[in-house]
Amino acid sequence: MPSLNLDSAPFEIFLIGDTGDISPVRPDPVLQTLCAHLDPAQPSAVVFLGDNIYPRGLPPKGNILRKNAENTLIRHHEALKDYQGKVIFIAGNHDWNKGRKDGYEYILRQEKYIQELFGGKNVFLPSNGCPGPAKVNIGDNITIVAIDTQWWLQKGLRPIGAQYGCRVNSEDDFFEQLEKILEENKHKHLLVLGHHPVYSYAIHGGRFKLKHHIFPLTLYDKDAWIPLPGIGSLLPLYRKFLGAREDMSHPRYRRLRSRLKEILGRYPNLIYAAGHEHNLQYICKNKNHFIVSGSGSKVKYVVQSGKYLRFGIKCKGFFKLRFEADGSVYLSAWSVDTTKVLAKGKVIYEEQII
Repeated sequence: MPSLNLDSAPFEIFLIGDTGDISPVRPDPVLQTLCAHLDPAQPSAVVFLGDNIYPRGLPPKGNILRKNAENTLIRHHEALKDYQGKVIFIAGNHDWNKGRKDGYEYILRQEKYIQELFGGKNVFLPSNGCPGPAKVNIGDNITIVAIDTQWWLQKGLRPIGAQYGCRVNSEDDFFEQLEKILEENKHKHLLVLGHHPVYSYAIHGGRFKLKHHIFPLTLYDKDAWIPLPGIGSLLPLYRKFLGAREDMSHPRYRRLRSRLKEILGRYPNLIYAAGHEHNLQYICKNKNHFIVSGSGSKVKYVVQSGKYLRFGIKCKGFFKLRFEADGSVYLSAWSVDTTKVLAKGKVIYEEQII
């Protein structure tokens, strides 16, 4: 277990994802709650786990969605404009124009816009729409590795190689570089960031409720209570076993997930943080810690029973990792206090995970 230097610990990392549906015209309660935790005297970092703009990333100028998309990013910057800690954004499927063939153009626009908002700081990782891996060292004892999981699922142009400013030249090269970074830093705390979860007890992980077989359209609209008994099971079964591109059962997602499980499993106590699912989950499996923190602006169910699920809840909020001086790590989940009494929100889960 690595020990942190006393002059740099404890260190806190806030994990919040899928914030792209916050109000573009007024302060957001979740971001306000997050910011209430940011103490100038406390070293910390804030990580946005993708889907930073709904519904389709940052369109070109003149598009009907452009103004709201810009305002959404501006709200993120306004919340953190006085923050002196480390800020990291990664990309999600919606940021790539929801997987459409021109998604590469969208992700480049968003990266450039965010970089300009944050004064030219390199806060969007990996850069240039590349798959990564991008490494960030936090002091001497924490290494963050950012990957773009949507790159693997994307239609159209997927940049790779030096001609696009990417550090890897092939898919196999990506996995080799990822393992090289992890191996070189295995004596540290390792935190890997990717928008898509490796494990999930919710919709993208193929977990469905009885109501989804009877009222399958509620998967997309919570008010679509149109009964389709029998035939209605086809949609959940398709999502579970064949899968849309955003589901774990899709062949491209399966391949990525399989290789990640293989590599990450070689590094005990590695932490993998994702968004994508609109809920909060903590899953512990094979001595790895898997965090799903995708309820920054939307919420959706998570099943409450699972062999490796330590915590799961449907509510708006975020996770916090606290790295202590003795090498221990605490994980806590925070939700917005709707009574507006507690500025920092409510702690709804806390556990020492390392």
